[in-house]
Amino acid sequence: MGMRRVVRRRLLWSGAGAIAVWLLVLGFRGGWDVADPVASVVGALAAVTGLVYALVAPLDAEQLAERLAGEVVRLEQDEYVRWLDGRAGARIDLAYSVRVHGQVEGAPAEGRLSELAALHARLSPPRLVITGAGATDDAGTGKSLAALAMVLDLARDRQSGQPVPLRLAATSWTGRDLEDWLAGHVATVFGVGRGPARQLVEARLVLPVVDGLDELDPPGTAAYSSRAAGLLRLLDDWRHGTQPAGVVVTCRRGVYDRLVEVEAHLRAAAVVRLAPVGVEQSGAFLRASVADTEAGLRRWRPVLDALAGSAQGPGAEARRRLREVLGTPWRLSLVTAVYQERTADGGYRRDPADLLPLAAAGTLHRHLLDLFVPAALAARGDGSVAPDGPARSRLAALASYLDANREGRRAEGRTLSSTDLVLPDLWPMVGARRTKRAIRWACLGWAATATLAVVVGAALTSWDLLAFAFFPLFGLMFAFEPDLWEGEERFVLRPRRLVLGGVLGAGPFVLLGLFLPTSGGPAGWMAGAVAFGLLAGSVTGTAIAPDERRDGPRSVVRADAVTWVLFLGVLAAFFGLLGYAGAGPRGLLMALGVLLAFGPIVFQTLSFRYVVFLVLARGVLPWRLGRFLHACHRAGILRTAGAAYQFRHQELQDHLAGRPIG
Repeated sequence: MGMRRVVRRRLLWSGAGAIAVWLLVLGFRGGWDVADPVASVVGALAAVTGLVYALVAPLDAEQLAERLAGEVVRLEQDEYVRWLDGRAGARIDLAYSVRVHGQVEGAPAEGRLSELAALHARLSPPRLVITGAGATDDAGTGKSLAALAMVLDLARDRQSGQPVPLRLAATSWTGRDLEDWLAGHVATVFGVGRGPARQLVEARLVLPVVDGLDELDPPGTAAYSSRAAGLLRLLDDWRHGTQPAGVVVTCRRGVYDRLVEVEAHLRAAAVVRLAPVGVEQSGAFLRASVADTEAGLRRWRPVLDALAGSAQGPGAEARRRLREVLGTPWRLSLVTAVYQERTADGGYRRDPADLLPLAAAGTLHRHLLDLFVPAALAARGDGSVAPDGPARSRLAALASYLDANREGRRAEGRTLSSTDLVLPDLWPMVGARRTKRAIRWACLGWAATATLAVVVGAALTSWDLLAFAFFPLFGLMFAFEPDLWEGEERFVLRPRRLVLGGVLGAGPFVLLGLFLPTSGGPAGWMAGAVAFGLLAGSVTGTAIAPDERRDGPRSVVRADAVTWVLFLGVLAAFFGLLGYAGAGPRGLLMALGVLLAFGPIVFQTLSFRYVVFLVLARGVLPWRLGRFLHACHRAGILRTAGAAYQFRHQELQDHLAGRPIG
């Protein structure tokens, strides 16, 4: 979205520059219309002015919003099906009750999950908080799934002028201004330019759907001074003209109730409390997802009968515990994932009848969590991660790292997330001191090796090369205090923009070479044209913030590494070709000097820090960690939130980390 518009604008910009250069060349060569020079100048200026006006013409915000809505549907529908383990038709239509804070119109007393999008559309102001029903523990009640479903419904049925719903993880908020946060999310996740993204936000054509407010603070944090309260204050001040703008928030009920007690909640909002999954809904889910054939119904008949059985008589305790375990959408998905796993010849590995004795013994929940990872990898993995391999231990290491951050652990002045796995920001797992030491030794090694290479080269060829011996020392300035959080504005390379910018950037230089004599002759001006083409291509083809639509969070590191390698190559080629255009073959030595001088910049990039982390974490995590996490995401073990991977559910993360599960 927005790509064609940006390319068109840059094409017009390059065209205006080419026309200006062409007119200049014609003027030097006497090609102006001498019969009427005034008309020639006025016409030329009018053409250039028209192109420039096309560049600066305001964008159509409504058209941008329409395209963004389409991108939201395309991106989120895949995530929605993945959260339901590929069973989108088995969505549980939970009941909910509504409680109103402040003056809100259009809020009913109760409703169903399928009506949530319609409820939001009726509310005035359109502000919604989604919690569970339990005051003490409402984990797994479907808050995030409800928000995701509502995002899809609102984006799919969006009418002109309505905001586009955007799902954001609360943990991605770093304390910055709300508009900056929203614009950055639009630019990062959907590949929209910073300007159009800001325009959408300022026009209030985006609806922030903030998921997981309860995950912002460690347990025991004072409610009024918590980060959750700070984010709610920003959302409360989010306005469209004189009216409060639309907002949706998900949060555990206990956390939100404490915020209400200290009056740090969202004012003028409807609070939706999702009810637990009823016995009839559990049975309906199983019949729709795994017992929809005669064979499936035979396998799952003991479980369905137990769910529908009496609360009295023999086996009543086992039936009660079974209903309790299957009382949330998350645990129902656990059961179907584990007990639908098949062997290589198509048979089922487990019999659903075993659920009853496990429930009676009180071990069913832990049993399901123990088997979920291998079952999910076997059923929905891409084959790159073996279900019976070290996948569980690797996930356990990552879960333990996140669990250690739960109490607000800090590294290099920043509070670490207890839910987000961002690839270039995992270095605290091996320690800041070890990471800095590795970067320092890499810088020193580069300086020593490059200096030795220059001296040896000078001795074997020409001592003139010795002038470049001091260039590698430039790397020493990066060796002492590397900033491990540096480089948060990540760069990516857009191939089409690079090619387009390169061709158009070389155009004016080619015209100059054709019509004006140059000191280097044809070879000189061609070298200059290639050099300027490379430089223009690298400028137009490089953008801030990754386009994560194609490859998810792992593209952050990959795109950064490719961009920096190509940037250094283009820079070296530019100076080398430029030197060749002016001084012949000896000018190629400039390329070597540039590489030696700017090479150490790589040691400060997030992709290099990520490589250092992988080296230090060798034996605990796989070398191809991004591929591993991507496979776990496709299997439904992880989910994505912007540039981060997260465990599918907090219960799964706690279990893998060794934390007791209720």
